[in-house]
Amino acid sequence: MQNPQAIPGLFPPGLVPIDLVKCWSSLFTVQGCVLAISNSFFSGKFENVEAACCKVFSTLDANCWPHMFPLNPFFPPLLKDNCSRIIPNSPAHN
Repeated sequence: MQNPQAIPGLFPPGLVPIDLVKCWSSLFTVQGCVLAISNSFFSGKFENVEAACCKVFSTLDANCWPHMFPLNPFFPPLLKDNCSRIIPNSPAHN
């Protein structure tokens, strides 16, 4: 498992807020999840986000979203809505 601090270029050294690390860390527990979410973020397509990734994403605190996706506040609700179709009984964003 990679730590977000260990990915070159993702965050400036020493400037990673601890809360942001916690927000991203759960996504790193599912192989390929961060890549699938990144691809979805840039393409607007969600077909590569699998159930395991959706399950982890749906457990994230909504307070993490503005810090994780500061350039597109509409992305997290779109991903969560998509995940609610993939995982039955997963709450959609209200």
